Amino acid sequence: MSMLRAIIVDDEPLMCDELKCLLEDTGEVQVVGIGHSGEEALTLCDRPDVDAVFLDIQMPVMNGMEAARILNSRARCPLIVFITAFSNYAVEAFQVDAVDYILKPFDERDIERILKKLKQRYNKPLAPARPFLKKILAETGDRLEVIDVKQIQYFQAENRQIFVCTIGGKKYEIRNRLNELEEALDPADFFRCHRNFIVNVNQIGQLASWFNRGYLLIMNPSRDEIPVGRVYAAKLKNYLPL
Repeated sequence: MSMLRAIIVDDEPLMCDELKCLLEDTGEVQVVGIGHSGEEALTLCDRPDVDAVFLDIQMPVMNGMEAARILNSRARCPLIVFITAFSNYAVEAFQVDAVDYILKPFDERDIERILKKLKQRYNKPLAPARPFLKKILAETGDRLEVIDVKQIQYFQAENRQIFVCTIGGKKYEIRNRLNELEEALDPADFFRCHRNFIVNVNQIGQLASWFNRGYLLIMNPSRDEIPVGRVYAAKLKNYLPL
């Protein structure tokens, strides 16, 4: 198998750094993100390239167990390994389908054991996933226009209608709802940036500051300005180096 891509979430930065070094020294893990709260864990795990999350249990506000339950409710959940200073979390770990837990202070033998389990789980045959949406149908008079999603700049909800705006500058009304599209489109290419917009991240030309520390996405080639809602702004860093 290829190198595992993992994130580490612990409210102690030194613990994150130590675990990162131990994991990457094995040559089998690439740490692609580090967070320090349960809320950050949820945001980091939105990344489509995350295979596993090393998640501290005892954190303020939202602890690791609460974050794991939310992750498990999603369509795509990375493999979970808990980090803890205590050994009495086996039942809770089983309930959220965690691979295992690793005790502080970290030990190289524990790292080897965890990686072996991760590789076993990662290599298990999985049920075939539903393919991502490749084409969109739009009504144009008495015909149906077939639109390749690669040709789409963004989707927009307006006055209870849903529109698709293409790279070629055309705008079509479609019957899909934004929530349905968000689930069906490849998250590596499409980002729900606002309750009224889903954008093709490959067509973002510029990023502009907006009021209240918000952002505007300037789309290519239309130069249309798309707002990024406050609740979606944290996820933007998964696509752009903010």
